[in-house]
Amino acid sequence: MKNQFKNVIAIITCFFLVGNINAQKTDFVIHTDMKTGGIQKIMHKDDKHNMNWIFPTDGSVLEWFTPEFAWGLGFITIEKNGKTETYQWNDISETETKNGKTIYTYSFPDFKILISRSFNQHGELIENFEVKNTSSGHIKVVDMGIYTPFKDWYAGGAEVCMTSRCNTHIWAGGYNSSYVNAIRMGTEAPHLGLVVIDGSIRHYELINTRDLPRKVAGSNLRGGITLKVEPTTIKAADSYGLTWKVFWHEGYEDFYAKALQSGTVIAEADKYFIPLGETAKMRFKSAKPLEEVSCSIDGKSIKLKQTGNFITAEYKAKKSGDKIVTLNYGDKKTVINLYFSLPTDDLLQKRVDFIIDKQQMKNKSDQRFGAYMVYDTEINEIYQNIPFKVDHDEGAERLGMGVAIANWLQMNPQKSKKYQKSLKEYYQFVRYKLQTPEYKVYSTVDHTKRHRGYNYPWVAAFYAELYQQTKNPLYIKDCYHTMRKWYAEFGYDFYAICVPIKKSIDYLREAGFKAEADTLLNDFKLVAKEYDKNGINYPSHEVVFEQSIVSPAVNFYLELYHITKDEHYLKEGEKHLAILEAFNGQQPDYHLNEVGIRHWDGYWFGKRQSWGDTMPHYWSALTGRAYIQYYAATGKEDYLRRGKICLENNLCNIRDNGTGACAYIYPEKVNGVASEFYDEFANDQDWALFFFLEMNEILEWK
Repeated sequence: MKNQFKNVIAIITCFFLVGNINAQKTDFVIHTDMKTGGIQKIMHKDDKHNMNWIFPTDGSVLEWFTPEFAWGLGFITIEKNGKTETYQWNDISETETKNGKTIYTYSFPDFKILISRSFNQHGELIENFEVKNTSSGHIKVVDMGIYTPFKDWYAGGAEVCMTSRCNTHIWAGGYNSSYVNAIRMGTEAPHLGLVVIDGSIRHYELINTRDLPRKVAGSNLRGGITLKVEPTTIKAADSYGLTWKVFWHEGYEDFYAKALQSGTVIAEADKYFIPLGETAKMRFKSAKPLEEVSCSIDGKSIKLKQTGNFITAEYKAKKSGDKIVTLNYGDKKTVINLYFSLPTDDLLQKRVDFIIDKQQMKNKSDQRFGAYMVYDTEINEIYQNIPFKVDHDEGAERLGMGVAIANWLQMNPQKSKKYQKSLKEYYQFVRYKLQTPEYKVYSTVDHTKRHRGYNYPWVAAFYAELYQQTKNPLYIKDCYHTMRKWYAEFGYDFYAICVPIKKSIDYLREAGFKAEADTLLNDFKLVAKEYDKNGINYPSHEVVFEQSIVSPAVNFYLELYHITKDEHYLKEGEKHLAILEAFNGQQPDYHLNEVGIRHWDGYWFGKRQSWGDTMPHYWSALTGRAYIQYYAATGKEDYLRRGKICLENNLCNIRDNGTGACAYIYPEKVNGVASEFYDEFANDQDWALFFFLEMNEILEWK
């Protein structure tokens, strides 16, 4: 009876808010739990898909998302008299409604939390979170998080994701410059936006990604997004707070236009990964001229130029590493996060040398002799993969090292014999240990583990690059037979990553194998027919839906267009390109700008096996590759700019000493564990190196 009574109250509240919303001429439909004060549903009244943009936290969709995690609830850690204690607010002590505003009060020793909700004249939801010190002394807010469980979750298949899930792009940009841009995965408006109009979000964390959810949701669940409020000290009888606005928008351009009009300062740079010797160029836009303006890096002022609502600044670094550019205006600020790197040629040389010198198995008594292996940068040795894990084996994604080195040598043919020797040994390993004589591909030399569809095009890509480097027809024939075996084993409806489509056809023809080129081109056309049938209802692969299921469709169609000049392939590629773009953020940070949302790779490929946003992760470079291909097909300059930014930003996972990191775990915390780290395993990040190297080749297709 108690639960039934609670539900009745929630429904009555829903009707009250809907009535109030109509009076305010708003498009919002809000459902609130009146016991906790948390929002259960955020919907658009005219959305034909009836999408709820947040996880309902009544356990009906995900059993571990319970009422205390609803939108607007959260936790706070208070320090007083040298002691700290953490509290959750989820039990209302008082509710007041007047003048169209509802105020929920949560009472604790020494402080209260007040949440107010109302709608402005534009029908936008305004939420204020206030911490009021009710004690006679100072209290310190050490930590504070507000739950905003956007439904960023690959569940129900691509068809459900297209209409009822969102890609959530978060920027903790400082005072009055923090925002969340949630884009429906299928790109159909309306979309949901949030901008902070008073106060500051300093970062975010993810919750509810523990073992239990993963057994049910696998890699498909990003987790509950929690926005972190800037810490502060509150004097006796004083208050501290945060106000944000939630609104509907039509897409990226409309979102940023509305954020600008809300007082957000929009920060951006020409590029975010900057080789030493180059100059970083930054821009800051505001709706009206800013006052008391200064710009600094590492606490040192840099020159800026202010023209009306527009501010520019430049900086040339002397040392590599992160640089946070801070724009101060009055008592507020916003930031841009840049990464200064070694000159690109030096960085790539160091990485190739490291692979050959450190990551190649040189023990001839080991079956894996010649393989490029996972490397543990914490203890500085090859990881032997004991106990065995599939994503740490000697095959599969590790093939990217061979592909990258073979491509790099095409541009550096003068290099010493050690590179050629290393690649020959790697070829022997791939062709005679990972593959059977009939070209079947395994992930391990014992052929007892995964027989995986993804592996075939990666082996084929390696052979294609070897052919281009050496012009030995053996290698392009190996490429051909590997691809033919792939289609025999897996059919034509597999959405594979990094298929050497145009290269395989071009190189077969160049080597005089015209019949083989025609046969393989027919295979590619059969794949395109399967993609035509599916449209945007992508089949599930190792993850139900993700950026690297969409990107293969874009790349496949665009490469076929470059081979055939058939407009059908270009038009189909454009349909998928729009969906691919929705994964990418535009925040002013080299981890995020034009980097696709991915949130499981650190667990599978990393040493720490951490869930959480892996941004960047090398497969996000697939989107940059697609952008470059699209530019080569259409001449649309903005895709060239964005493609370069994507490919460059992914190089941050290659370190100055030549080591690598399979992923950067971006959130401040994941399930309470500190993140913001590069994983210690050098594992597969060299696919991003290959895509960067390959960029100029694709530009020549234009």
